[in-house]
Order: sequence, then C-alpha cells, then structure tokens
Amino acid sequence: MKTIQDIVKATVVVCGCCLLIQSVANAQTSRRKDDEIDIKELEERLSKAEENLVSEYKSAAVEVYNSGDKERSLQMLKRLRSLNPKIAGLDDRMKSIQEELLQENLDDFEVDMRKNQWEGVGNVLEGKTFRLQSAGDIRVSFSGTVGIDGLEPDEDAKDYLPGVPLGALIGVIVADGKPGKPFPVQSKLEMTPKKSGRLFVKINVPDGTRCTGKVKIRVSGYIDSGQTKK
Repeated sequence: MKTIQDIVKATVVVCGCCLLIQSVANAQTSRRKDDEIDIKELEERLSKAEENLVSEYKSAAVEVYNSGDKERSLQMLKRLRSLNPKIAGLDDRMKSIQEELLQENLDDFEVDMRKNQWEGVGNVLEGKTFRLQSAGDIRVSFSGTVGIDGLEPDEDAKDYLPGVPLGALIGVIVADGKPGKPFPVQSKLEMTPKKSGRLFVKINVPDGTRCTGKVKIRVSGYIDSGQTKK
C-alpha cells in the first residue's frame, strides 16, 4: 500500500514538473515571438527613416545645385551615396557635376619654351581637382658628347624623366618651397594634388638640349593661373 502511495506521489510530482516545464517553454516561446515582432517593427522603422533621410538629401542637393553651389551639392550627393549606393543615376549625376566643376575657371595662355626651364602655370589646392590641356610643336636640338652606346638616361636628373617621351610636357608642384616629384603632363592632365602649391611645367629634355617654340596651355577647375581675365 505504501508503495502505491509513493508511486502516486511520484506521478503527481512528475506531472507537476511537466506542467511547470511546459509553462516555462510557452513563456519562452511567447517572448521569442514578441522579440521577433519588436525586431521586425524596428527594422521597418529604420527603413522608413532611411527613406525619409534619402528623400531629404535628394531635395536639398537639388536646391543647393540650383542656387549655384555645385561643389556643396556634389558633397551632399557623396553623403547620399554613403547612405544608399544603389540609387539609380546617382553616380552619373555626380560625374556630371564633377565635369561641370572642371570646366569652370578656364584660362588660356602660352608658355615660351626657349628658356628650357620650369615655368609657373598656376596655384593648385590640396584635395581639389584641376585640369590642364596643352598643344604645340617644339623644336629641340641636342648638343653634347654621346658614346657609341648612345645617350644613357640620367636617373638622378631632377629636370628630366627618363621614363617619359623626349620633348613631352612634364610638371612639378612646389609646396612650402619644396618641389615634389616631377610627373608627365603631355597633352592632358587631370590631377588632385595632395598638397597645395604652385604648378610648374617644362619640356622633358636632358641637359644640353636647346628648345624653341611655344606651348598653348588651357587650365580649368581648381587652379588659379593668375592670368588677367578678359
């Protein structure tokens, strides 16, 4: 008899435990569903907020552009792309504004290359893109002693770049009184300087070369040639 009572008691305890476990499980399931609902609602709110922010940026960028501040409008479009890089036509619009900025502040002038030395072209700004286009025919004549192996490139020359075609236009930016590394310009250059300074150009020829002729130069974008505007 005692054994039956023990069994009954044990059964009651087990049933009670099962009910308790089921109750806890139901409560956990309910909390998970509530959490899933909260996360879904939060994602929807964030998505809506992003849509509103993107819409505001679009409108503001258009208003700023129409007011004439193209550079600021471009900066706003860049921030818009960081929010949503998949906006249709955004990259094309940014490229269009960049091209408009590079066509502004245009100056044409000539540089006499007879001196065969660095000639100042204009002041450039750190992080601001400028464009330089050049045209012209230069006559060069070299006078010097050349061995049977030919003229060897002077790797240490500051005013001659062996890797650039002979007679091509080259440039250098002088910042804080110190010239940087010369670079090829040739017929067209588009550059974003790492430092503000003054841009100089010359013909790429070794020492002992005589140059005659003038190079027509057109600058635009973020460069101040200092030429008198007509």
